[in-house]
Amino acid sequence: MASLIRRGVRRAQFIAGARAVASSLPGMAAWGLVTGIAMTKIGLALAPALGLTFVVYSGTSQLAVLPMLAGGAAVAAMVATAFVANLRFVVYSATLAPHLRRVPLPLRLATGFVTIDGPLAALMLRRRTGRLVQRVAFLNGANAATWVAWCGSSTLGIVGAAVLPFGPELGYVAVLALLGMALPLLAGRPAWAAALASAAVAIAGIDWPHRLGTAAAVAAGVVAALVAGRGARAR
Repeated sequence: MASLIRRGVRRAQFIAGARAVASSLPGMAAWGLVTGIAMTKIGLALAPALGLTFVVYSGTSQLAVLPMLAGGAAVAAMVATAFVANLRFVVYSATLAPHLRRVPLPLRLATGFVTIDGPLAALMLRRRTGRLVQRVAFLNGANAATWVAWCGSSTLGIVGAAVLPFGPELGYVAVLALLGMALPLLAGRPAWAAALASAAVAIAGIDWPHRLGTAAAVAAGVVAALVAGRGARAR
């Protein structure tokens, strides 16, 4: 009986997690669609484009590396750029560690791989409302919904790039969608510090080659969040 109750609670929390990120899914889908179209437009074949979607699973690093790939940049430079673009996941890992400490290693690795900005933010917001029950199920419900939205829309962009329009207007739609996802998450000094530092560096580096301004903006945001968080704990 106890196992049936736990299973029911786990299922309910999984569904609750999916519902928690529902408002961010249209923005995620728009971003994935743009990324999928961009990969095809620069000349990537179907298999590599799908590999980037499912294996890399990071629009930030994909869009940072694509201009370098099109320009024939060195592999080491592209790897370094993707690494810097994903530095925020180091912070995410530290945030997730207390929640996943008792989870079996295979599930821990899988959960860490698919946990990105939206699901982690949903977990943190849920944490503020009270005691967490079946937190891993809640997180993976949010992860599953986000993963389906991203991979589905990116795949649609890849296979439909020949008939789908690709111009500045589509890029603007994706940016507006991302703003709608990001603004509700700006709670606390670290979040605001990261947003302001990233925006300042991104504007300053808008004309840098190979979109290095994007990677630098991500790094600046991570550093600013760490510094602000340390200052808040000291106070």
